Amino acid sequence: LTGLRCFGSRGRAEIGRLKCHGCSVVFSLEVDDLEGMVVNVQKGLYTVESNSCSDLVNCTLRKKLLNQSRTAKNLVVVGDVVEFEPVLGGKGVITSIKQRKTRLVRRGAGKRGMHLEQILAANIDIAILVFAVKDPPYNISLVERYICSAESGGIEPVVCFNKIDLVNPASIEQDVSLLRKNGIRVLLTSTLAGNGLEDLRAIVQDRVVVFAGSSGVGKSSLVNSLLSSSVTKTGEVSASHHKGKNTTTSSQMYTLPFGGKVIDIPGMREFGLFSDDHAVEKAFPDIERIAEGCRFRDCSHRHEPDCAVKEAVASGEIDERRFRNYQKLTARG
Repeated sequence: LTGLRCFGSRGRAEIGRLKCHGCSVVFSLEVDDLEGMVVNVQKGLYTVESNSCSDLVNCTLRKKLLNQSRTAKNLVVVGDVVEFEPVLGGKGVITSIKQRKTRLVRRGAGKRGMHLEQILAANIDIAILVFAVKDPPYNISLVERYICSAESGGIEPVVCFNKIDLVNPASIEQDVSLLRKNGIRVLLTSTLAGNGLEDLRAIVQDRVVVFAGSSGVGKSSLVNSLLSSSVTKTGEVSASHHKGKNTTTSSQMYTLPFGGKVIDIPGMREFGLFSDDHAVEKAFPDIERIAEGCRFRDCSHRHEPDCAVKEAVASGEIDERRFRNYQKLTARG
């Protein structure tokens, strides 16, 4: 008997082959498809952890699913719950994708992808948005863009300022205070000095968490600190353009030893927002709160008279840089 693998009590058992006296007999056992979670995606191959027996099964995608979405750049991502059909050789074919509870999305990169959404991970509780305070330094407008994306997908954003040992924490206090004032949890971490790692562990315990950020900000080092082992590669930062070298080449989910799951996704050189104005408004509660005092309910905060937001910008109550980013993200600028 060759080619038959145990997938638990459920599942369409793969074709087996019984050899007897030089003859081959092909047979199959018909039962329901199996269900599992996608834990790795790499070049059209999807590794699924089966719910029935915790086996890892390398799967491909059924061809009919490829034409299901014309708005997304990718159809199956890490964190997706899928149904799959076991086939010969201990492999499988994904036959359906369960509805996602949450998802982290960006606009597709490049000219071809700019009108498509790229789903980065699915069914996540928390997004740890990692930014280096130095090598490479962060841009607070980019931080706000990441927050908008998480809010849009129904995910709690947690901003993690990493490599805090390289600067005086007071140098970023203004940004930290602004984020916390608007209800965003902020971590200050360093894998070298150990800063903030216990706080990070407490946040991710028993949750499904994705680490997102640009290349070279230290995502993989933070993931390694949680796993207590170096399962992901870490890289250096170019001295010429201060951009990190992308050491994570595929999205991967890991099970934490103290409970919970963490997803490490490749670093991104660009992060275009693919969400509606409502998500942006949730990420700027200070501006929306003041906007309630505008004369017109649909005020664009640009040309209208009696605009409470413009008055707040003029008085310094709202930071001008933050307001400009708000207008840009809502396409009002």
